[in-house]
Amino acid sequence: MDVPPAPGEFDESTELERLRRRAYGRNADIAGDAAARARLTELEAAVTDPDPDSRAVTESDPAEGLIADSVPIGEAPVAPWWRRRRSWLTILGGTITTLALTAAIVAWMQPSAPDYVRTPNYAFPPDAILGLVSEGTEADEPNDPHGTLNRLGLNADAMRRYETYGYLTVWSGKSRYGSTCLLVAHPVQGLNEGIGAEACSPDGDETIADLAQTTRSLTRFVLKSDHVDVYEYVRPAEPGPPPG
Repeated sequence: MDVPPAPGEFDESTELERLRRRAYGRNADIAGDAAARARLTELEAAVTDPDPDSRAVTESDPAEGLIADSVPIGEAPVAPWWRRRRSWLTILGGTITTLALTAAIVAWMQPSAPDYVRTPNYAFPPDAILGLVSEGTEADEPNDPHGTLNRLGLNADAMRRYETYGYLTVWSGKSRYGSTCLLVAHPVQGLNEGIGAEACSPDGDETIADLAQTTRSLTRFVLKSDHVDVYEYVRPAEPGPPPG
């Protein structure tokens, strides 16, 4: 003979059935009710019926009759949408992490390209190479009648001087603005006075100073790590008038 459930058990069973209808029925509305979701989880965890078939009761929407949306009380219901979404997000995050880790390992294992492939140099050999003469001495300070060093953010006590090229002296220095500067000038006339050139570039980029000559030629100074390369470019002469 079956023993009727205790009053407390009957109330919890009724509450569980009502909450399951709100969670798994056609008109589920429990998603926005955090307290109801927590209570449903608590009641479902407390269900310990050893024989679910003996007490299986189906619930349905009264408006749809006994066929639509019936959910056996004793059977494990389908997880609500907010739980299924959380599971898919976890799986997706794990997949993305695995792919990123695999790509990083493959990139690390591949040998890097040689320097001449990563930074090709198609220029002709330089016409002259100016070696470093001194650094940070008083003799390295250029004549600066117009305050060029201060304008470029250079420290006069930290300039590097290279070999002269003809009648020109070449200096380089690190600017407080985060760039490297190359200066070319006549040592007597000084910076920005008469013949000369100046150029600055961000650290890591090649610093190039071009000096245009009146003889239809151009002298290019290219700063390297410990020297300066010099290139001479002669512009072709303009064609003369056709013979008469």
